[in-house]
Amino acid sequence: MISKIVFSVTYDCPVSCKFCVTESGPWNGPYLSANFMRRIMTEAAELGALKAVVFTGGEALMKKTEVLEALRFARSKGLWTRIVSNAFWAISATRAEEWLGELKDSGLNEINFSCDDLHQEMIPLANIKHAYHAARKLELPVLLAHKRVKNNRITPDYLSDYLGVELHQFNEEEPNPHEDMYSSGYTVPIGLHAKDLDHSDYIVYPENSTAWQVPCSGVLSSIIISPQKDLRICCGMIDQRVPELSIGNLEDQSLAAIICEGNNDLMANWLALEGPYGILNFVKQKAPELTFKNRYVNHCHLCDELLTRADVREVLARHATEKAQSLFFQRGMLEALRFQGQEPQSAV
Repeated sequence: MISKIVFSVTYDCPVSCKFCVTESGPWNGPYLSANFMRRIMTEAAELGALKAVVFTGGEALMKKTEVLEALRFARSKGLWTRIVSNAFWAISATRAEEWLGELKDSGLNEINFSCDDLHQEMIPLANIKHAYHAARKLELPVLLAHKRVKNNRITPDYLSDYLGVELHQFNEEEPNPHEDMYSSGYTVPIGLHAKDLDHSDYIVYPENSTAWQVPCSGVLSSIIISPQKDLRICCGMIDQRVPELSIGNLEDQSLAAIICEGNNDLMANWLALEGPYGILNFVKQKAPELTFKNRYVNHCHLCDELLTRADVREVLARHATEKAQSLFFQRGMLEALRFQGQEPQSAV
């Protein structure tokens, strides 16, 4: 069941960051209108499980008028909302308070600010400070979304000192404070300029991590809608050109029809049940001559390599259907357990 929609309102952005997974920049490309977003929220609500709506990009607030209207509609439906922004607009404390006040008055429940060495090559750190303190003043929950690179200058401790607050790391498993939160993840070497850079200068690999060996928990429970109105099963950290991660286009199909197709999609079920690691093991069995890295930053990193390599795609084109029966058996067993009110211990 779809509990969350992520609207990638536009891939336009004032800046082009090194590892931007959506390859965003000042492109003046397509965007999602408020009318379209209202339609999709209505259709999703009719499916019975929608709780949250996220507006991201690119930079969603490049299309502020559309987002404000969509926020007001989401509030009328009782939906929780979040915006992810780089705070390009927060050029002064006054301007930051004006923008955030308008967003909160329209129904925004939380704002996330992207803040790290990569973003701050392009956006002044003072913008983050203006926006952060304006959000605190307006009692609008805010979270700093931070990505790690080698030899970080802008660390969570640095931000605590710079902002004059004690930041606390967000934890999905525990209750969190109302404010002064940050999340810190690893930079995935995917995106606009990633192939032209020496990853050893930037990328940090988590120590002894098995995070790249897990299934994709968001697949088939949250959906991402691109500016081109493609319905994607991926959170956006994979090359946007991978065809298997889009399961339909909402220009001329209903959301319910695409979701129905997606629930029977081989790749969507494979990623949800076994994840990229399961696909990797399958490919190794079918083509042991292929070589892979010893580790990956996370499962998104592995997924991107698998689905963008021509040799891997050739193996999958020849053999992937061999997995269909076992995957749909697993899916059926999980659905049966949920129908009986039991929560399975594992997705695989």
